[in-house]
Amino acid sequence: MSGLLTEIEANYERFSEAWKGELESVSKDLEKQHNQYLRSYTRLVSLNAWRTDLLNSEVSAGSMAFFLEAQNDGLLSHVLARLGCWRSSLKSLRSCIENVYQCLYYKDHPVELELWHTGKHRLGFSELHSYLLKHPKISGVPSTLAGIDLLQQEYATLSRAVHGAAPFRMSEQSDGTHLWSSAPARAGAWATRQSRTLCGINLLLLTIFRDRLQGAALPGLRTVVGLGIPSAQHSHVKRKLKVNLPLP
Repeated sequence: MSGLLTEIEANYERFSEAWKGELESVSKDLEKQHNQYLRSYTRLVSLNAWRTDLLNSEVSAGSMAFFLEAQNDGLLSHVLARLGCWRSSLKSLRSCIENVYQCLYYKDHPVELELWHTGKHRLGFSELHSYLLKHPKISGVPSTLAGIDLLQQEYATLSRAVHGAAPFRMSEQSDGTHLWSSAPARAGAWATRQSRTLCGINLLLLTIFRDRLQGAALPGLRTVVGLGIPSAQHSHVKRKLKVNLPLP
């Protein structure tokens, strides 16, 4: 038995040395994607702006905890993508959507929030999504503009990654296991998911809190939020939601 344990320890040392070396190599290779990651971080700034400039004064501490975790999920997705850990990065994006949804639900349901803390209240994504579809601030706003359709689509795609659908696997049956990858196609696919997810979240928050952002209110927040939404949609936001997204 001692011989087996010695062999396991030796394999452990080789494995540790191998993955650290591979991670260093992949991370260096991914520096070529600098602009892609800079755009990703620029979009993520919107989550911090929402939290500090508006939500801190609009939702309870218990609800804010969900949003802070959503922000953490977004940052973790970014960092994991910088390391080439694509599937785990996509898992964090899905969690980001879930936590934003829970923040918005529990800000309206303080009793259910108390029950959640005792483990007596849990809602799945479909139930949270159905609630938001009927939200008075969303009702009457085109679902494409409210971000709700986009988030539902992205959640479905990200769920495929969570459950290990073939296109999202890090391992290949004929090529062994892989913790990291610097394949450019992987970086591009992740950036698409991240861009669409952040766009959906920003549109959803704009729709629900638009009354606080109209006119000259909170110009810094509106500017940063505009960085997370394609400029082609800015005119629609202004026309339908009465919120101007100024250019930086």
